Amino acid sequence: MKDLLNNLFKTEIKDKAELIAIMRRGVDAGVIDFESMLIIEAVLQISKLQVRDIMIPRLQMDVLDINDDIRAIATKIITTGHSRFPIIDKEISNVIGIFHSKDLIRYFLEEENFNLKEYLRQAYFVPEIKKLDALMYEMRLRHSHLAIVVDEFTNVVGIITLEMIVEQIIGEIEDEYDAVDDEQEIIKLSEHVYRIKGQCKLHQLNNKLNLNWIDERIETVGGFLIKFLGRIPVNNEVLDMGGIKVEIINADSRRIKLLIITVLK
Repeated sequence: MKDLLNNLFKTEIKDKAELIAIMRRGVDAGVIDFESMLIIEAVLQISKLQVRDIMIPRLQMDVLDINDDIRAIATKIITTGHSRFPIIDKEISNVIGIFHSKDLIRYFLEEENFNLKEYLRQAYFVPEIKKLDALMYEMRLRHSHLAIVVDEFTNVVGIITLEMIVEQIIGEIEDEYDAVDDEQEIIKLSEHVYRIKGQCKLHQLNNKLNLNWIDERIETVGGFLIKFLGRIPVNNEVLDMGGIKVEIINADSRRIKLLIITVLK
């Protein structure tokens, strides 16, 4: 372990790949925790990602129209459950501000005198090609949690939140309102074909598919596959696990979220 630490801090590291290789040796030696290693890798990876890689696209945006009846606006806020909304004036490309749902309380207290325009925050616009690490730094300085994404012609193409960037590093952030569906971690699609959540426990998968994927330091299927590969796989990547075909359906810079396993005969 001492030699490993000496190499880490004294050896001249030429690039990120070499740094990651040394850190992985630290995991194997028990000096660095596996989960910590994933976070370090994710931090290094987000410098390669741009806003458009993870943004919520225009067609999936939940927006509020300033021209709508305030009761209809209140209903949409309550129904969607978001904390912040882009406010538009008729057209989605005409974003005039950001509304915080907490200010809706003022409507219920001052129903007759409530004017939504008075509570709008200034919208923060960012280009879709902006790097995630730079945007995270800027959003922290500005105390901004939501940004409007525009293309080179200043057309609105999506939104991005600070939480979305943080999730690229530490994984999905769940609260007490997020649904947890443990029973659906393994779904049989057809004979010998299963859809698996990356967070599925190894022992659960082994019992269901009669496998022998064992690692004393790894608990989840996603973590097991990442350690097996020595890296985080990309979407649509297909792995051969010795009679087991693994197709990566959904993965981000830090973890595998969803995969399909086919037991070959």
